[in-house]
Amino acid sequence: MIKIDDPLVQQSFQELATYIALPSVSAKHQAQKQTADFLKKLLEEVGAQVQVLTDYPAPLVFAEIKPQQPSTTTILIYNHYDVQPEEPVELWHSDPFHLKITKDKLIGRGAADCKGDFISRLTALRRYQQKHGDWPCNIKFLLEGEEEIASEHLPQYLAKYHELLAADLVLWESGSKNEQEQFSIQGGNKGVLCFELVANSAAIDLHSSYAAVVDSAPWRLVAAINSLRDADGHIKIPGFYEQVLPPTSREQELVEQAAVPDLQEKWQLTLPLLKNKSVNYNLTFSPTINIEGLSSGWEGPGVKTVTPKTARAKLEFRLVPNQDPQEIFTQLTQYLQDQGFSDIQVNYLLGESAYRWDLQHPLVDLLVETAQKCYGGADQIELLPSSPGTGPMALINQYTQAPIVACGVGYSKSGNHAPNENIRISDYLEFIEFFDQFLERL
Repeated sequence: MIKIDDPLVQQSFQELATYIALPSVSAKHQAQKQTADFLKKLLEEVGAQVQVLTDYPAPLVFAEIKPQQPSTTTILIYNHYDVQPEEPVELWHSDPFHLKITKDKLIGRGAADCKGDFISRLTALRRYQQKHGDWPCNIKFLLEGEEEIASEHLPQYLAKYHELLAADLVLWESGSKNEQEQFSIQGGNKGVLCFELVANSAAIDLHSSYAAVVDSAPWRLVAAINSLRDADGHIKIPGFYEQVLPPTSREQELVEQAAVPDLQEKWQLTLPLLKNKSVNYNLTFSPTINIEGLSSGWEGPGVKTVTPKTARAKLEFRLVPNQDPQEIFTQLTQYLQDQGFSDIQVNYLLGESAYRWDLQHPLVDLLVETAQKCYGGADQIELLPSSPGTGPMALINQYTQAPIVACGVGYSKSGNHAPNENIRISDYLEFIEFFDQFLERL
C-alpha cells in the first residue's frame, strides 16, 4: 500500500492544491483557459503529447501517452476540470479554493468531483512508470470544462475530433464508496432534461386585495406543475414511459445484489419515500421528475402584500436509455397545452441522453478482480449498471464505441456539489494502489 509520505503522494498533494486553487466554475465561465493550461503543463511533464482545443469557449484538453513497446490496448481517461459554484460560501469551514489537508481528509471545491480523481490516476500512472520505465498500454486523456453545465459544447467538439478517441475502455470521471463502505463500480448514468416554466398574469404586481377576483401567476404555475405527476411520483404525460428501455436480467441481478441505502436515515427525511418497485430499482432504472426551484413575488424579510405578476420554476426529468430529451420536451409542451396551460411558457434549458450496460467485458472483469484484491474481497465491491446521476456517457460511448466504467476516490459523505466537499486520504491512497495494480495486470 502506498504511504502518505511517499514523494509521489506529496507531489500529488501539491498538484491537487494548485488545481483546486483554480476556480474553474463553468456556470460563471471562470478560469477555464488557466485551468486548461495547467493541465497541459501537468500532462506534458509525464511525457504526454497534449492538444488544447479551443474551438468553443471552454477549452477541451486531449492528451496521449504511448509506451515504447507498442500495445494493442488503449485506456481513455475521461475527466472534467470544471466545478460547481462555491455558494453558499458562508457554509464552508475553509476557503473553497484552498486545499485544506487535515489528518484524514482533503477538503476543497472539486476534491471529490473530480479533481482528486484525476490527480490520483495521474499519480498511479507515475508510480507504474517509475517502477517499469515505460507505460502499460496506450493511455489517452480527455478533460472537458463544461460537464457541470451539461457538456454544452462537447457534442460539437467530439463531432469534429472523434478520431482521437478510439479506445478499448473508458475510465469515467469519478466514483465513490457507498454507505456500506463498498467500493462502487458503475457502468452508466441517467440522462436529463432541464426546463423552465414561466407564468404571467398581469402587466404589473397588484395589491393583494385584488386576490378576491384576480388569479395570480404563482397559483397558475403551481397548478401547471401539479398536473405533471401524481402523489406517488408517477409522471402523467402521455407517452412519457413508452420508450423506457427495461433492464436486462443481468442488469436487474446486479441491482438486486446491491446494498439498499437507508435514505431516511442518511438525510433525516421527514416525508415518506415515493412509491417504488425497490429503492435500488427506481434509482437505477426509473425516470424521475424534480422541482429544482420556485420563484415569485416578495421573498425578502417581513411582509409585502402583493399579488405577483410572474412566477417561474426550474424542473428536471432524469431519463433512462431510449428516452430522447427533445422528444420528451415536445411531449411536455403538448401535454401542458392539452391540460389548458397554453399560457405557460416552457423553456428548454439543457438535455443529455442516458447510457447503461451490464459490465460484462474482459477488461472490466480484470478491473473488478483487481478491486476485489485491493479492497478486501468480492463482498466489498458494488457493481451497478448505472448511477442515478447524469453525465455525457452516452455521447462518449457514441464516438468511442468502448465500454465505460466509473469508480473513484470519493465516499458517501464526500458532499459533491455541497459546501465542505471532501475526500478521505485513506480512500485517495487506496485508489492510487488499486489503479496501479490494475495497470500492472494489463
